[in-house]
Amino acid sequence: MLGLLAALGAPRCVAAQPVTPSITPIETISLAVGRSFPLDLTAAVTQVTVANPEVADVVVLNERSVVINAKSAGETDVLLSGATLGRRHLRISVYSAVERRQIALAVKFAEVRRSTILEMGVSATGTNRSGDGSQTGGTGVLGPSVSGAPPSTSSVASRFLSGIATWTTGDISAYITAQEQRGNARSLAEPTLLAGNRDSASFLAGGEIPIPIAQPSANGQINITIAYRPFGIKLNFIGEVLSDSLIKLHVEPEVSTLDYANALLLSGFRIPALRTRRVGTTVDVRPGQSLILSGLFNEERENVREGIPGLMNIPILGALFSSSRWQKQESELLIIVTPELFDPNFPRSRDVIPLLPETRIPPASEAIQKRLPPPDAAPQRPNTPPPGV
Repeated sequence: MLGLLAALGAPRCVAAQPVTPSITPIETISLAVGRSFPLDLTAAVTQVTVANPEVADVVVLNERSVVINAKSAGETDVLLSGATLGRRHLRISVYSAVERRQIALAVKFAEVRRSTILEMGVSATGTNRSGDGSQTGGTGVLGPSVSGAPPSTSSVASRFLSGIATWTTGDISAYITAQEQRGNARSLAEPTLLAGNRDSASFLAGGEIPIPIAQPSANGQINITIAYRPFGIKLNFIGEVLSDSLIKLHVEPEVSTLDYANALLLSGFRIPALRTRRVGTTVDVRPGQSLILSGLFNEERENVREGIPGLMNIPILGALFSSSRWQKQESELLIIVTPELFDPNFPRSRDVIPLLPETRIPPASEAIQKRLPPPDAAPQRPNTPPPGV
């Protein structure tokens, strides 16, 4: 016995291996407040545990079917257990539908002749003058167009004379398009901006003008630094989703052009001035309604000389064969703003841009299928001359 123990040697102590618990994978489910999610199970559930019942709760329909109801914004864990089901770990992320919404803002900048604006029935302050001399509200919101067909000119004119608030988005767009074809209006820009709830977005179509700035140095010399100032068509907006049918909108459109007639000569630099038209407003509108901002005028005067070609250019005597007159052109800037709600989780069909046919890459099966003859096609026989020939 002693020899056997000596052969086996002294007993050894083996450290116990730690038992690693099985990790259940976590399934993530995202729901908006007030939404429900039905869940079918592969086996019977006997125990349901909800970490935070204020965020979500679970209703057991039967032993293999439950419904998860989202109650408030937040995050919670749900554990489903059963004898044969095992354990399922669900992480429920509940978000507010309003906070996840985004605002798409379609803006149209149009320069319209002042005479055309007066013919439309809108005064300089944006109010509508009816036939009896009374004034009605001129600046307002326009509802979405009901019919897809563009309105006729007579119906558009009659609607505008009865008040701008009765116009639809399709009416005003059709009218401006008609005036562009006649040369009475021109579109400056039509940007579409997308921003989150309570986020800001900006747009600039133009450029930046360098402006030299003189600064004295410590040794008494003058240092010239260059600062850039943007000009052109600019837009800043901030939107807030108040509800599914109301948007609070703050817009600041601006149109600026270079004015070399009032340029400033500084240290050998000819710096043009900026002619700026700017407006800012905060208003509550419904999705699909259009807000019109107007009253930003522009007046240009030019001396037009007319006469008989050749004779009008003779010194002194040319005045007898020519005449000159001042021509004044007045225009007004119209800004049409139309907000829309956009949910990135549930895009509408019109928000999804399909790929063009030439940009789609066909699968390999289609390429092979084009090379094979159709299954019902008869085998082609070689061209053999008829018998007797």
